[in-house]
Amino acid sequence: MSNNQIKKDKNNKIFGFKPIFFVTLLCVLGLNIFCIHKYPDKINKFYHPLLTPLFLITMLGITLSYIGSKVPVLNKLGLGFLLCIFIPSYLVFKGWIPRQLAENIDKGFFNKPNQNFGIGINFSQFFITIVIAGSLLSVDRNLLRRSLIKFVPLTIFSVFVCGFAIGGLGYLLNYKCPSIFASRSQGSIWDVIFFVFVPLTNGGTNLGINGFANGIYQEAFKTEASTIRTAILGPLVLARTLSIFIAGLLYIIFDKSKYSGKGKLEKSSTQLDQINQTKTTKNSGIIDFKTIGMGWLIIFALYSIGSMINQLLFGKMDPMVYMIILLLLIKIFNLMSQENQNAVTQSGKFMTENFTSAVLVGLGLTTNFEQLKSTISNPSVLIIVCASLLIATLITFLIAPKLGFYPLETALTSGISSYSIGGAGNVGVMTISHRMNLLPFAMIATRLTGPLVYVIANIAFRSIYMA
Repeated sequence: MSNNQIKKDKNNKIFGFKPIFFVTLLCVLGLNIFCIHKYPDKINKFYHPLLTPLFLITMLGITLSYIGSKVPVLNKLGLGFLLCIFIPSYLVFKGWIPRQLAENIDKGFFNKPNQNFGIGINFSQFFITIVIAGSLLSVDRNLLRRSLIKFVPLTIFSVFVCGFAIGGLGYLLNYKCPSIFASRSQGSIWDVIFFVFVPLTNGGTNLGINGFANGIYQEAFKTEASTIRTAILGPLVLARTLSIFIAGLLYIIFDKSKYSGKGKLEKSSTQLDQINQTKTTKNSGIIDFKTIGMGWLIIFALYSIGSMINQLLFGKMDPMVYMIILLLLIKIFNLMSQENQNAVTQSGKFMTENFTSAVLVGLGLTTNFEQLKSTISNPSVLIIVCASLLIATLITFLIAPKLGFYPLETALTSGISSYSIGGAGNVGVMTISHRMNLLPFAMIATRLTGPLVYVIANIAFRSIYMA
């Protein structure tokens, strides 16, 4: 068989399957969903807490990504990833995927454990934990060490400049806070900062949204946490979607320009850095199933250490914050053998290759379509969220050359990813821009700025709204 025939045969396959076989698998999934829809009282007979959600999100992810990849022009804007978020959410909204099934997936499979008293697999964090560990240990340590000195301050600077800018924009638009917060309104400037901007940047749904809904906001407004959560989650859901779209636009406009580093963040990357990076990639690229298992065990151990440190330090942060710090120490000071680092890297590649689209579908299934539609239909919130992301992108894009960074790569990581768009959001941004090697920097931006905003916002809110 010639090379052209092999390539053509490969292009005709879907995730390695011949189309007829893949359609058969889709029919099986459809039949399973139909049975759950037809016999809701017997859902436990048709539903397994791990296998059913995994089958559903993986099949939908592969299908929607494949469809998106075949649409000219829009495929470069990340249509596949946008479909993975919007279509599942819409299917649940219309009832074509039973709401009971979606709730089971949310509460028992995709959710964060502390929302349901420890019940739940939290597949999203499982995926992100492995991917970020693999990505971080694949970066050349000299490059990582040099970049962080300038990268973290730039990210923090851009976030706080955005905060002031959004306050001004809220004033110009005469922003009105949700009715449940109206009794303590402090005017458009402070309201837009605390009810739109802070939810966008304070650490995501776990630390930020739930932390405020169950903490200081509930204390101030004497309202159910679920009601508060619904009011402040909308802007974040919108930002997660828009961030992927903006990343796609940046990729199309700037990837072939002088502003692109072609995947490199730092302009002064030496030839030795490139050799070391290539060597690491080559060593970790040899597929070995036992090596993947080794990598998983190392990652699980690091996450466990992060969880224990978190509890010893009052349990206020996400364990991922401490895990990232541990990974940075391991990489910068070379505290782990290269063989073990390669095992972790290979584990991350395995998850990225097989489950990226699936995680985005999980995000879509657990996103309230009505809530998203309501947020998008509010002109002031839509303008503010768009402006917030664009300002962060512009600031980092313009400052990047002065710090020795490439503007495109910096805007994607230090700019867009400084918002609490979550692990799945970061994966979407990096994948659509073909910059998955920069995922560690995106995660650093998300995980380190979030807790900082969370702490400052708590102190400021108490003095402004509860004095």
